Amino acid sequence: MDYFSHKKEITPQGQILLVLSFIGGLIGMNLGLTFLWLPSFALILYFLPFLRYHFSTCDFFAFRVFSSSTVTLGGFLHCRLRIKNLQDSPLILSFENRYSNEIILVKGWTHQTVNLASGEIRNFSFIFTFSKRGFHEFFPLLIFRGDPLGLYRDSYEVEETIQIRVIPARPYIRLDKQQKRRVRDILTGHHAYRRRGQGDEFFSLREYIRGDEPRKIYWKGSARQGKLISKEFTDELVFRVLVAIDISWTMRSRKLEFALTTLLELAEMSAITHDAFGFILFDEKPRRFLKPLKSPRLYEKTARLTFDQVVSNNRTRFEAILPFIFSLKGTRGLLIIISDTEGILNEKIKAITRLAKFGHRIIFVDLRGDQFGIVHADLSIKHLNTIQKLKYMNIARERVARKYSTREKKLHSTLDQLGGTYLKVDSPYQNLLIMLKQEFSQEEIYFPQWVVNL
Repeated sequence: MDYFSHKKEITPQGQILLVLSFIGGLIGMNLGLTFLWLPSFALILYFLPFLRYHFSTCDFFAFRVFSSSTVTLGGFLHCRLRIKNLQDSPLILSFENRYSNEIILVKGWTHQTVNLASGEIRNFSFIFTFSKRGFHEFFPLLIFRGDPLGLYRDSYEVEETIQIRVIPARPYIRLDKQQKRRVRDILTGHHAYRRRGQGDEFFSLREYIRGDEPRKIYWKGSARQGKLISKEFTDELVFRVLVAIDISWTMRSRKLEFALTTLLELAEMSAITHDAFGFILFDEKPRRFLKPLKSPRLYEKTARLTFDQVVSNNRTRFEAILPFIFSLKGTRGLLIIISDTEGILNEKIKAITRLAKFGHRIIFVDLRGDQFGIVHADLSIKHLNTIQKLKYMNIARERVARKYSTREKKLHSTLDQLGGTYLKVDSPYQNLLIMLKQEFSQEEIYFPQWVVNL
């Protein structure tokens, strides 16, 4: 049951008309001008049939049902409104949906008037979508009664607004489960590894430790050496995906949106394939993180931590990733860094070199290009109204392109030496999983040929 605040009021146009009628009536009666005071009496006669109706109690029952309190940007939120007339007489109600420009009505209405018989129940359905992620105060519904001229309003407004949590959008190019498993298999072939555990495949022999199960004791070897020897086995292939996303000021415009949607795609892939997944958002220091874990709800956990993330005004510092990586206690995986080559490049290269010492396979994803809504450096392609500005932008674009071409080569060379991978994303419409699949598929083809040549 929703809670409504009741308010009886004369509308602005009604107030103006009443004031004018009152002044006209006074002047007409004092000066004996009939044509001035007659409208005042006409207005009173107009209101008399409605006074009893409007000042009577408006008795109804209303509640809202939402399909979810969380919705993916680009998805839809379904809402159902249920109204019941509890009066003994018919009831005429008007409804008005009021919401911000960030909420888009897909199906339903913004204004409607309905006639409800005594005890009648009416259901109304709506479908909404959103243009921006974050919290949205939703559905301040207004139910009111009014006269035909709109001079009076007896309104009931919902006091309790519902906060809808909108999580980032997914990439435009989506992969099905089979394609995601294929991407995972390709990545696993390059950087998955086996570890000691409770599996069935033999790993090594070691001395008996108190607490080892009797079935793991190697009895023949123990008899030969005169002491207990235990067998060690391996778990299944272990594959971890770690994602580090730069949220500093250089990731403005559509860069952060692309990074977060990619993060959700990787989380969903890891949930499907039962792999460990973790991430960190950083600028000068770590802001949000999720240590690697296996869970079928990785997508929901990731979305809950990132749905309201915005670009910070701080500069980036790649060394902020080091404590997070160090806290994983030697476990290694595929480390995907999503950033750009703006800022102090030498500092980034130094931190990447230190990260490589932890044993991770590093993939640096460079977001750049005009299609992200900006030109590199602090140039904007918006609000160009003159030929002079267009010429300036062309010159600046060429200068910046030369500058970042040098940066790209330097970073590419460093990653080659560390056994890492450099990927350049030129458009927010690209899909990083497809790019990874293509990159590692080429390595799959290359290495067997390299072995044959030897």
